[in-house]
Amino acid sequence: MLFVDSNLNLDVARVMESDLYDILQVAPHAEPEVIESAYKRLARKYHPDVNRAADAHERMRVLNQAYEILSNPTERARYDTQRESEAFAPRRTPRRSAPKAKRARTKTRAPKYARWTPPARKKKETVQEAVSASETLIRKAMKLYPAHRTITSELLQKLLHIKYPRAVYLFATLMERGLLDEHGHWTLNTE
Repeated sequence: MLFVDSNLNLDVARVMESDLYDILQVAPHAEPEVIESAYKRLARKYHPDVNRAADAHERMRVLNQAYEILSNPTERARYDTQRESEAFAPRRTPRRSAPKAKRARTKTRAPKYARWTPPARKKKETVQEAVSASETLIRKAMKLYPAHRTITSELLQKLLHIKYPRAVYLFATLMERGLLDEHGHWTLNTE
């Protein structure tokens, strides 16, 4: 059993229900300052003037008894040696209920070190394909002349369903060939 000095007048049976370090919620190797601050924190929480629970007096009494033993260096040393000799294991209440049953996985997982392969890249077009595509786009752009007397790269992009860089390139090509002036007006003579 636990060593208790006769002049302390402690209820040994009540204090022994759990570990003194558990009562003060500190580690067994805690410094005296830590024990004191833990006691003050718990005293503010469980003091009968603050806590209206029915067992507040009893909690505070047990807390005071645990602090009396752990705050006195000689009694703490005696408690620690007796605790070690009896292999006093801390009894903590479980923080949560039993773990939930895991559900079976339906998806198969890839191996842990599976080799990653990048997605396939779009084949780059050759110069000949680019030139022929450009010629096709120029012919399509020239067909826009009757409906649109002035044209911009944004309009080419929208009407021919091409991406912006290619529309800018097409606009510049039309200007180089003399089909458009610098303001986007057609210079074609239909006479």
